[in-house]
Amino acid sequence: MNILFDHQTFSLQTFGGISRYYAELITGINCTLENHAYLPLVFTENVHLREKGLKAKYLLPKKNFYKKAQFTYRSNQVYTVAQMHGKSFDVFHATYYDSYFIPHLRGRPFTVTFLDMIHEKFSNQFATLSDSNFVTKQKQLIADRADRIIAISESTKRDVVELLSIDPAKIDVIYLGNSLEPVAGDENDQQSHYPYLLFVGRRERYKNFEGMLHAIHPVLKKHKIKLVCAGGGPFSNNEKELIHKLNVDDLVVYRIIENDIALQKIYRQAIAFIFPTMYEGFGIPVLEAFASDCPCIVSNLSSLPEVAGDAALYIDPAQPDSMPEAIEQLLHDNGLRQKLIKAGQQQLSHFSWQRTVDETLSLYKRLA
Repeated sequence: MNILFDHQTFSLQTFGGISRYYAELITGINCTLENHAYLPLVFTENVHLREKGLKAKYLLPKKNFYKKAQFTYRSNQVYTVAQMHGKSFDVFHATYYDSYFIPHLRGRPFTVTFLDMIHEKFSNQFATLSDSNFVTKQKQLIADRADRIIAISESTKRDVVELLSIDPAKIDVIYLGNSLEPVAGDENDQQSHYPYLLFVGRRERYKNFEGMLHAIHPVLKKHKIKLVCAGGGPFSNNEKELIHKLNVDDLVVYRIIENDIALQKIYRQAIAFIFPTMYEGFGIPVLEAFASDCPCIVSNLSSLPEVAGDAALYIDPAQPDSMPEAIEQLLHDNGLRQKLIKAGQQQLSHFSWQRTVDETLSLYKRLA
């Protein structure tokens, strides 16, 4: 089979879980003998494509000019449409929710992956999701027209069914994988100059970073442990003000993550990975923590109980006291810590990118 992916995620995202998923999927398909995945791009700055050795041509990478992002998006869209007319393919896989491609399918089937329903669930709480009406209309259109829909968790499937009134029989749940290979490190790998909790990735809105900081800052001070925030961009002015207000300037730090080796090391050396999010379509960082022998303290909402199973301590974002209580448990009970590490290793075995690729190829075959 020939699978044509579209440009959207790689035009919009420099890094992150969505583009990592598609980079892994495309690479996995192209490792098979009988299938080929094609990604038409003119320009992209996506780091996951470069990590996988896939085409990633930057547009003046050291320069920002007016409407650079719009120019990149439009160039890639025009090229994708041209390839839809000029290239033979069996299935089209949309990588986001812009429906521009539908008039160019000419009878060929398409699928789309629904990663979450954040706009629909949180637009009333966060002003930065104020474009939700447009996004939801696009999602509704593409969900109605798709031949099959992929959801990355049962939780996401339920949300799509409930919020977009889609027949559940049209939706296949295909879990994601983890790009950090489990490694047996030596004792030095799990030693740090200072003890710390780890927060990974973006911190805005529903990620509940500020709510978590309000809840756990007394524990940080009491035990003189730090909170390391890895990736997700430097602290915003609002975050800096909050950190200063809570008097934890020396305890809450930001770290740039340059590659997967550095990411795995920062997981391995943490007391625990803490994930207080109010919503996740899947939650790849949980699997990354499992692969790095890092105990997890995670939210009990949305997809996370599916992903973490019995291998995490659960907190309720609506009950802030649950966060420091979970941290105290781990600090005082090394047996619990080791139990969670072992359970995480077992839970990780249920997820892999190879499984994601195999199940997605099976869906393509049914479509083609």
